Amino acid sequence: MINYVVKSNGDREKFEAEKLNKWAEFAAHYEVDWSAIALEAYRKCYDGCTTLELHKAMIDACVEREDHQHLKMAGRLLIGTIYKEAFGGFRQIPSLPEFYDRMVALKHWEAMDYNREELEKLEAIIDHNIDINYNYTTLRQMKDRYLISNRVTGLCLESPQFMFMGMAMQNMQNQPRERRMEDIAKLYRYLNELKINTPTPMLINMRTPHKGYASCCVYTTDDNVKSLSVGDHIAYMMTCASAGIGSHLLTRSKGDPVKEGRVVHQGKLPYYRMIQSAVHANMQASRGGSATVYFNVLDPEIFDLLVLKNPTTITQKRIRDIDYAMIVNRYFVEKVARNEDWMLVSLLYAPKLYELFYSEDYEAFKAEYERVLADDSVKKTLVKARDIAIKSLTEAAETGRIYLTYIDEMNRHTPFKDTIYSSNLCLEIALPTKPYTGMMDLYSDDPVGEIGLCSLASIVVGRVSEEEYEDVAYYCALMIDNVIEIMEYPFASLATTAQARRSIGVGITNLAHEMALKKLSYASREGKNYIHQIAERHSYFLHKASLRLAQEKGNAKWMDRTKYPEGWLPIDTYNKNVDTVHNQELLYDWEALRQAIIAQGGIRHSVLEAMMPVESSSQLTNTTNGLYPIRNLKVMKTSGTGKNLLLAPDMDTLAPYYDIAWNLDSKDLIEMYAIIQKFTGQAISADLYLNMQSQQTISSRQLLSDFIYMMKLGCKTRYYLNSASGIVHEGYEKVEDQSCAGGACTL
Repeated sequence: MINYVVKSNGDREKFEAEKLNKWAEFAAHYEVDWSAIALEAYRKCYDGCTTLELHKAMIDACVEREDHQHLKMAGRLLIGTIYKEAFGGFRQIPSLPEFYDRMVALKHWEAMDYNREELEKLEAIIDHNIDINYNYTTLRQMKDRYLISNRVTGLCLESPQFMFMGMAMQNMQNQPRERRMEDIAKLYRYLNELKINTPTPMLINMRTPHKGYASCCVYTTDDNVKSLSVGDHIAYMMTCASAGIGSHLLTRSKGDPVKEGRVVHQGKLPYYRMIQSAVHANMQASRGGSATVYFNVLDPEIFDLLVLKNPTTITQKRIRDIDYAMIVNRYFVEKVARNEDWMLVSLLYAPKLYELFYSEDYEAFKAEYERVLADDSVKKTLVKARDIAIKSLTEAAETGRIYLTYIDEMNRHTPFKDTIYSSNLCLEIALPTKPYTGMMDLYSDDPVGEIGLCSLASIVVGRVSEEEYEDVAYYCALMIDNVIEIMEYPFASLATTAQARRSIGVGITNLAHEMALKKLSYASREGKNYIHQIAERHSYFLHKASLRLAQEKGNAKWMDRTKYPEGWLPIDTYNKNVDTVHNQELLYDWEALRQAIIAQGGIRHSVLEAMMPVESSSQLTNTTNGLYPIRNLKVMKTSGTGKNLLLAPDMDTLAPYYDIAWNLDSKDLIEMYAIIQKFTGQAISADLYLNMQSQQTISSRQLLSDFIYMMKLGCKTRYYLNSASGIVHEGYEKVEDQSCAGGACTL
């Protein structure tokens, strides 16, 4: 029995059931039985409990019901907590000018270029009532990760609407004065309506004095000490800048001679340990950084590299705290399909072969491969290609973290003319890189080397109508374009190359919900045709957006290093095999767009599309992750900041129409990815799912079939190979939030 409660100011007062009931009734908003929630909260607490504990008990009672109505009630209760901590309550919300002055004085917001009159106009735009309609999942993620808080006291300092307004204000402050108020209003609306997903670095930093907005970083090193040491420095500094790391070391193999044989090369493992140390030396938000290291299937160390994450590998050869991706090409996949031998040879002995491996020129690589194979003076080893493939695929199935990159397709179906050597942490990026000659080159504003840097966002399909898609795509591209201008760059060279390239990656998210709304399956021909429509619309309007921005602000400086000035479009170089899995015609006037791009001499950005996982901000937007089908109707996400319950959107009415990932044939998922890859200038974080609950062993035949099929249809990457063995529990699935780099690349 509760007789007394302790208020937030420490005062002890008599418990009044009526106050508890009023809170519950307000939060329920006539949708659920509020009295049952109030009674359960009363039973959960004790005499002398705090009002905060009583409030939390009501939230817990709602969440435990695991339905949308109670999550909405929990959201109303949680926003009450947020307002209480930040302002003292609903009735004490400050005006935007007052709040702005307070946050600037506390150095939580940047002092921006707005006068009092402009702040008053923005005050008329901001709508705090929107916060009442966010459900618990959205608000929990905001409070735990994105809203500015005092990390010592744990108290929240801002509300969702102030966060979104601050993001729009800082992003658009350098827009022309005659239009920037309209630009702020548009971006603010698309953010607060949860139509544009932004990555964690933007959600955390955009509005603050800290301008670390980098999403993902890709770099390549050369085969010398200076270049390799620069790579370690890049991994360290870019982790500090909130980026996820994609690392590719172009260096010789274990046992190779160094310094004319006076030193024996120790192989890649010591360098990989350096990368692991670099990315884990500093924290990003609530966790350390992350990296994926890429290695070539020609490498004589291949079998050692494939087991670095395996817990049964001896300690001296185990490096478990970073991830790995094997780089393959079409010729290797053909060798696997025919069960033929594959040559392993060091970069030291076959530099031209390695160079051609990354090329789109299949015939040139094949000719050089056969030449090296026939040259008895070249040190090499022959193994079964299929042995490598099966080892990589079984390791991927067992550890989840051996990924794949089909590198020649990445260099063929791309707007870039320069060589792409690898992808990034989450395998959605496909950008050129070039080794640095040394540390001075890295800090030069006229570098030889190049880091691939891409800024990300995604559009929430299903929330954006056909009529407004063009405008949302424009403001999404404009937002990222502004980020490229205002972000802090750790190196002078990176500022030069990133602003010259202007590479952006805008993805699609909430696809599973949209498919359920349309009552379409990923596995049906109708479903695949609809996915084709979505992907085409996305790419078309992004191209129109970048063309419009080019007309307003100018083309990317390095536009001549892309195919766009000649009129290249994704519909020109995609793998035509994908057209066998759908029968959807093109819907938009690509030829008129081509002529407009040629007339402009290109567009504002070197590349536009990338399909990333949306692990973190899918919780903020309360949507399904990226392109993926749902894993379960109920998913409990766990991360360094706690747990969050996600229910499939509109689960109460759409449950029969949701495809469950574990029940879909991987062939259908590969076809879905290939259709979207048709319109994607970069790559896709393409997950596959293995339902192991009805079988004891992994089928090598199935793994090989998927591996070959992805290459055949023109996929560029494969991300997680998920296994369902034993993880579905008590009606929902427990999933670790696998956000890379504190959420950078996974949005």
